[in-house]
Amino acid sequence: MAKLLKAFSLLAAVMLPARAEASFVDNCTTFNSNLWTKANWAAGLGSVQSGNVNPSGGGVMNFEIPAGTRNGGEIVSKAKYSFGQVEAQFKVPNLPGIISSIFMYQGTSTSDEIDIEVYLNQGKWEIAFTVYRLGVKEWSHGIFPTWDPSAGYNDYMIDYQEAAISFYVNGVLESQFHTPSQQPIHPMNIQLNAWYPAWLNGPPAASTEFFQVNQISYTES
Repeated sequence: MAKLLKAFSLLAAVMLPARAEASFVDNCTTFNSNLWTKANWAAGLGSVQSGNVNPSGGGVMNFEIPAGTRNGGEIVSKAKYSFGQVEAQFKVPNLPGIISSIFMYQGTSTSDEIDIEVYLNQGKWEIAFTVYRLGVKEWSHGIFPTWDPSAGYNDYMIDYQEAAISFYVNGVLESQFHTPSQQPIHPMNIQLNAWYPAWLNGPPAASTEFFQVNQISYTES
């Protein structure tokens, strides 16, 4: 019986999906291919292209928006993550119509998602916090910062917990969604991107600009 139980245990270990690394800090000195993949897709007014994502070598991950285009870049974590703090320090491009974001996403149009999105719309900066459950937008809240998110690096954090999802900017709690029955129920990839959605109707970049990230972290709860 003991041998049989051991065999079942070994089989279960093989069949279970690999567990995500509990916590990590990426200081963006190189592209960490153990953590991330670069995405390629077309949506909205342009596309994200893997060739537009490159580390500077000085601790900055550059997501390039080439002059004359509406193209950007995206990275996607190889593992999926559940409850914990997802955080990044980044500087957004001073471009109307492009969204710069850190978010958790299960991967399809009918799946779970938690977003922080920063964008310039009709001359006004906005930071939007959004929660989807099984593809349905359950909640969204926006703030209008009095400071310029493109002027320097700022800290953005999703604190995803079973009882509530809290959104922090520079250590300040800006918004909170606390309806557990409407929260995501699946582990999700961590993603960062800069892209042009059709609804913002932004013009092509007049000169080459960058969405710049100098740290990304996840702390398991």
